[in-house]
Amino acid sequence: MSEPNTQQQPSKSESGNIYVALCAIMEDAQPLAKDGKNTTQGFHFRGIDAVMNHLHPLFARHQVVVLPDVLAERSEERETKSGGRLIYRVLTVRFTFVHVDGSRAGCTVVGEGMDAGDKAANKAMAVALKYALTQMLLLPYDEVDPDVDSQPTSRPKPSTPSKTVDTVDTVATGEEMVGDHSQNAVVFIGKVYRKEGESAQGPWRLWKFEVGEDRYSTFDVKIGEQIDVLEGQQASVFFAEKQTKKGIVRDIVAISPYPTQEAEQQNEALPF
Repeated sequence: MSEPNTQQQPSKSESGNIYVALCAIMEDAQPLAKDGKNTTQGFHFRGIDAVMNHLHPLFARHQVVVLPDVLAERSEERETKSGGRLIYRVLTVRFTFVHVDGSRAGCTVVGEGMDAGDKAANKAMAVALKYALTQMLLLPYDEVDPDVDSQPTSRPKPSTPSKTVDTVDTVATGEEMVGDHSQNAVVFIGKVYRKEGESAQGPWRLWKFEVGEDRYSTFDVKIGEQIDVLEGQQASVFFAEKQTKKGIVRDIVAISPYPTQEAEQQNEALPF
């Protein structure tokens, strides 16, 4: 007669399923108060330090690691009201949550950061991680606040037009922002239309394409070059909506390839 098995059975979070582990982390996570305060603008916020300090032991306990991968970036120099200079960075980051057994889940977010020195990318990465964690794990939020290091209102340098509109003659008309940079859509980029010209601010190039009734466009050369590469493919687009004379236009702030099923299968085969 065989002896009874007295070995302790693994808990659900240790059973090798990334989704079970993430649900266990959600169950253990507690609401985070807005203990930080921005002394310049006077608002309260939850900082990335508080989020990481709270979640670190939970991720360790349930054996989950987070792997970041920057898919796309955009940079420009901006001018403050006082005439100073700020480096503005927008990063599209994919975070992959990997269980100890190799099973994984992922999400893609955009992070924005401004800095007068060399910390703009660091801030953008921190913001991206903060919202990936808080939104994926549904940490309680009463409202979404800006971050502690929000910079003074700035405007793009005159030599680098950043307002994306349907025609050039509306660049300086002060379109109304009707969305924010957190909006995202997965689209198929069909025919891309390109226009060039010159204004008082210098030469310009415009890229635009339509998806159904939605119009996407950009004056940003780096983003335009990415659109050229992705023409005829599926892409993940992050945008801000702007009201122009011809209706709402989606101002592209970042764009990256959307993983195909084949690419996802290749990722699943990675040995970690």
